[in-house]
Amino acid sequence: MFTAISTPPRNKRIRLAIVLGLLALLLAATAFAADWKKSLEESVKAEYRPTKVGISAFQFDYNRITQPGVVLVVRIPGIYADVADTKQAIVKTKIVNGEAVQQKGVLASLSFTKQSRQLNVSEHVYVTQVSVKDDGIQFELLTQDPAAVVVDGNTIQSRYRSEVFFPFGRDELPHLQLDDVKRTIDPVLATNDVANAVQTKTIHLGMSTDEVKKALGDPEKIVDLGEKKIYVYKDMKVVFKDSQVADVQ
Repeated sequence: MFTAISTPPRNKRIRLAIVLGLLALLLAATAFAADWKKSLEESVKAEYRPTKVGISAFQFDYNRITQPGVVLVVRIPGIYADVADTKQAIVKTKIVNGEAVQQKGVLASLSFTKQSRQLNVSEHVYVTQVSVKDDGIQFELLTQDPAAVVVDGNTIQSRYRSEVFFPFGRDELPHLQLDDVKRTIDPVLATNDVANAVQTKTIHLGMSTDEVKKALGDPEKIVDLGEKKIYVYKDMKVVFKDSQVADVQ
């Protein structure tokens, strides 16, 4: 006597194939995301070599450098900083059109402390962390030089720490090359060589757009904000107001 082997109805087999196909696509997309993030993060870390700090009582000791990395120059104002060993979250600074915009809201207001300040233009900082997110790249910065701060009534020497976020489009980020990333980061944070190269350009306040083009050539990108225009070059940004240079970053 033969026993018949039943097979799933056709519509069930189709649904099963669709589910398996979607699962395969999901796994492939997850693997792709992990691969491009890891690759981009490694490239950025190789260019902006992170500094290693000490560990004390199972937490980072930001005032003890164990392996110095790259030193960068702060090139724009407005980046929030707080004492390095603060127990509160650091208020994040987002870079929008080359300008620093500090995080707002209830959580941000609770994170402000009496010791917080803004990093100074031309101040030197270490990079302690680089993280590639789905929508941007985040740097954790640490001032190279400590400063005197008052904590619980005592004056101590402490470095300052910042978190800076460079947003990129979700569709754009997976395909970025290191040079693309540098064009966004260098006008904000750059090595001494890059910063000094910018200073040697013959650009001064009051120059017209035509005079700037004559000195530097055509910009890679123009950001038109109405009364304010920004010419973006590889190693600098020239800000115009009323068609005259108002700032160089």
